[in-house]
Amino acid sequence: MLAATLPAWAQETTVRIHSARPFGYFVGDLIHARIDVSAPADAVLSRASLPNPGPLTGSLDLRDVKLSETSENGARLWRLDLTYQNFYVALDARDIEIPGFDLSISTATGAQTIAVPPWRIGVSPLREVAPQKQEQASDYLRPDGSSAFVDEATPRNLAFGAGVVALLALALVARDRAWPPFQQRQARIFSALARQISTRRGADDAHLAATIQLVHRALDRANGAILLSGDLPEFLCRRPEFKPLRVDFERFFETSKRLFFGGESSKDDYAEQLAQFVSRLARQERAG
Repeated sequence: MLAATLPAWAQETTVRIHSARPFGYFVGDLIHARIDVSAPADAVLSRASLPNPGPLTGSLDLRDVKLSETSENGARLWRLDLTYQNFYVALDARDIEIPGFDLSISTATGAQTIAVPPWRIGVSPLREVAPQKQEQASDYLRPDGSSAFVDEATPRNLAFGAGVVALLALALVARDRAWPPFQQRQARIFSALARQISTRRGADDAHLAATIQLVHRALDRANGAILLSGDLPEFLCRRPEFKPLRVDFERFFETSKRLFFGGESSKDDYAEQLAQFVSRLARQERAG
C-alpha cells in the first residue's frame, strides 16, 4: 500500500494506493488496484477529472474505472477501483511504472487538485520449462497418445433403425393419402364428405336439403349405382363395414323422405343428426 498526503491543506487530503500484489505479473495479466482519496467533508469530486479507459503507454492499458463515494470520520472518501492490463514482454524480472493522474475537487475555499502519484509493480518473463538432460535427442520426444476406440456398430444400428421407422411412417402416410403404389385403394368418399359438410354447416331448410342431396350422391358413389331405401340390405351385404349403422341408414332415408316428399319442415336437430351420421360413415369407412 502506498500513501501520499497533500500538505497544502493542513494534512486534510490523503491518497492511498492498494495493489492486489506488487509483483509476479506476466504479459497479458490484469492488474487490479484500489485508490482511496480522503478530503474534507464539503469537497465535491469532478468526475470529468477521472482517468479514461484506454492505452496509457505502449505496453499498459487502463481497462476499467469504478467509483464509489462514502463518508468516514467526518471526511469525504472516494474509492477508485482501477483495472489495468500489462502488455510488457519482460526478458527478466523488473519493475514497471503505473502512471499517476490528477483529480479535481472543489471545496468552500475553491478548486483544488489532488495528485495521485505513480506506483510500480514487478513483472516477470515467460520462460520455457527446460527438460531434464537426456543422452539421445529422441529421448526428448514424448510417445504418441493412444487413440480411443470408437464402436461404430451402435451409431450404424441406430441409423438403420431410424431409417426403417422413417420408411414405415412414409408407407403409412402414402396409404392414407393414396399415393403410389396405394393409388388403387378405394376412395374415402365419406371422409371427404364429412370435411365438406363441416365447412358448410347450416340449419335452414335449403341448406339441409342441399346437405341431404350431398349424402345421397356419396351413397350412390359408394354403392356404384343409385342407392334407394329398398336397396339397403343388399348394399350392407356388399359393404359389411357399414352394417353397424343400419339404424342410422334407415333414419336418414326416413328423414329424407319426409323432407322432400312429405312436406315436413326441418327441425333443429336434423342438421346435427345428419352430421353425426356422416361422421360415423367416415369412421366405418376408415376402419374397413
